[in-house]
Amino acid sequence: MATDVEISRALNALTTTFNDQKVQAFDAARAQQIVTGVLGGERNLLVFAEGGRAGRLDDPIGRRVASVEHTGRRWTARREKTMGGAKAPAVGD
Repeated sequence: MATDVEISRALNALTTTFNDQKVQAFDAARAQQIVTGVLGGERNLLVFAEGGRAGRLDDPIGRRVASVEHTGRRWTARREKTMGGAKAPAVGD
């Protein structure tokens, strides 16, 4: 299971990479590669597309932990909850 720090690192890697590369559409396979890479090769977070310009990260048992979306100008990410259950601040806002 991913820690709060690992989730934050994954979201930062996604938004930074997508914004730097000017990615316009969410590619779940590419996003999974980025997330798995930043987690040292472990698949502790699973990436799913939610339309052409958004996606989500789930923990291994299927709980949604974060979302990523293109707002028209840039990619942003939002934590849905911390692993302790509290709502977490947005990343990239």
